[in-house]
Amino acid sequence: MFEVTAIYLKIFRLLRVYRNVFMLAGAYFAFYLFDKNIESVIESVLVAFLGLSLIAFGNYGINEICDAKYDKFHPDKKYRGLIQHDISKLNVLVISIALWGAGILCGIYLDNLPVILSLSALIISGIFYNVNPIRLKDVVYLDFIFESINNPIRLLIGWYSVAGANQLVPSSFILMYWFLGMFLMSSKRYSEMRFINKNSDRDSLIGYRKSFKYYSEEKLLICIVTSLMIFTYVFGALCFKYSIDLILFLPALIIFIIWYFSLLFDNNSVLKDPESIFKNKPFIIYNIFCLLFFLYLLTQQIGLFRWLLE
Repeated sequence: MFEVTAIYLKIFRLLRVYRNVFMLAGAYFAFYLFDKNIESVIESVLVAFLGLSLIAFGNYGINEICDAKYDKFHPDKKYRGLIQHDISKLNVLVISIALWGAGILCGIYLDNLPVILSLSALIISGIFYNVNPIRLKDVVYLDFIFESINNPIRLLIGWYSVAGANQLVPSSFILMYWFLGMFLMSSKRYSEMRFINKNSDRDSLIGYRKSFKYYSEEKLLICIVTSLMIFTYVFGALCFKYSIDLILFLPALIIFIIWYFSLLFDNNSVLKDPESIFKNKPFIIYNIFCLLFFLYLLTQQIGLFRWLLE
């Protein structure tokens, strides 16, 4: 019984709830810009976070079902629950749909149409990305461009849980979230390609992900650098629009980029798998520092670079 429960917990990847912290940053942006009272929004934020997490768990279940015949070609993922154990795909599907429904009910409870629509968009994103015949996961370049859209969706859920229906989220926030996601996901593809090439053959690489037939390490590196450049450009626009003090964040961002690229070129890079990155505790601690430092600079008017705007 305990073994089966553990397998189901892995299938729905409850430990990946940390990804939804991106939603909380969106909530914080709205909280700061509209000077909200924390008591008035705390319930809304927590319920929205719960709804987001439930739908994300449901998407992971669908991912496990749709990827089972492909994951058997991956040196690590071939040990996942639906491949190695006698687990009913129908049970996983039913639980996934139930999780989706529970997530939407959270939005209905809040009586917040933009949150409901954003939660629904996350479900649609999961279907388009994983399920045949669409399965954008297998389409070259769209595999990481489309998956990255989950980042701004998380932002929207957090933003509208605080701002309400009448306040549009700034486009600079959306673009920054999206291109940061592209940077991270294209890096993941690059790390996966290097890892599978080292441990298997090209047939296994293409069997795992059809898009790898058209990729090369050089093409993926170009995608990584391009998405990073656009992210930094949008970040610069955000600095001048909301807080020029964010310029102080640039040294921390540069250190992050250098550190990230050093991990990217490891032979068995932790960047190929979201859970593996937690093995590098100094890097995780530095990421938390960067997030807190960014939020501090966004909300505290130091005025050190105000002369640049005069």
